[in-house]
Amino acid sequence: MDDASRTEMSSYGRHFLICGHGDCAAPDEASRLLAVARQELGERRRLRNPERVKLGVADCLGVCRNGPISVVYPEGVWYDRLDEVRVRRIAREHLIDGRPVESAVFHTLYPDPTAVPYAPAARGDAGTYRDDGDRAEEPLKARISEEDAVAREQRRREVRAAGRRKGLLVVNTGMGKGKTTAAFGVAFRAAGRKMRVGIIQFLKPGTANFGELRAARRLGIDVIGTGDGWTWTSKDLDQTAALAVHGWELARERIISGAYDLLVLDEFTYPLHYGWLNTTEVLDWLDAHKPPMLHIIITGRHAPPALVTAADLVTDMRLVKHPFEEQGIRAQPGIEF
Repeated sequence: MDDASRTEMSSYGRHFLICGHGDCAAPDEASRLLAVARQELGERRRLRNPERVKLGVADCLGVCRNGPISVVYPEGVWYDRLDEVRVRRIAREHLIDGRPVESAVFHTLYPDPTAVPYAPAARGDAGTYRDDGDRAEEPLKARISEEDAVAREQRRREVRAAGRRKGLLVVNTGMGKGKTTAAFGVAFRAAGRKMRVGIIQFLKPGTANFGELRAARRLGIDVIGTGDGWTWTSKDLDQTAALAVHGWELARERIISGAYDLLVLDEFTYPLHYGWLNTTEVLDWLDAHKPPMLHIIITGRHAPPALVTAADLVTDMRLVKHPFEEQGIRAQPGIEF
């Protein structure tokens, strides 16, 4: 075969296959676990190669052993004994971060030091974050040239001279912990500046009494819970959706009231992600009605692309390690709640 007729392999992302044949597990188990992986990955399934992550059910992977079993390509890493916890770890650590979950691997098609044929040039989320990759290990001064330093200082002077201010739309999203914690931190900071602060929580109920809520109330921060718990524990998703819509009605009342300088819409990405509220309609309403100096912080996983585009500040929390996953340490008072 000459070079002109040879098919070239383009770079691609990871592909996660779960056996759905039914010999090693219940026939519907693969679809259920695939839905868990789909939820964990969110919008990453819609990216273009090589960042894209594909999911699928295979008729039979042919190596039945302690099922359900799965394989991740191009690495050729096999996992068995799949359950929700293991699937979530595989999604976060392997499909996104490119680090196989060693404790769950029962076979590797390309054992070290053999290179993986046609491996993607970058891990699954490469290109999503600034300063990713090897440059992160370089000293900060080595990454900033003298010319860049002069330009940055000039930019700082221009910004200070302009003195521009506006009410920011801030989004804390991503699969890692800390989204709500960061929002409460800003709320406490604003309260310390004698700003008028409100918090509406779209999943947690009004009866919640976590440490951050107790502290907020002591500072005189208005806290409202409009949910009935987490979506994955909901006994009636229609009711959960209705509560979220009601929460948005309360949020609109408070936004147009002029009674706040900062309003936190905690877990507000979920009503948008699940389609209980139309993202475009929400953004159009904010554009038309939000007071110019009102700061709004929105938290939660799976922030819709349109929300990310509209926001002034977006932070993507990435999970690197977790005490529960790595050491079996449960949530603790004062740290998680």
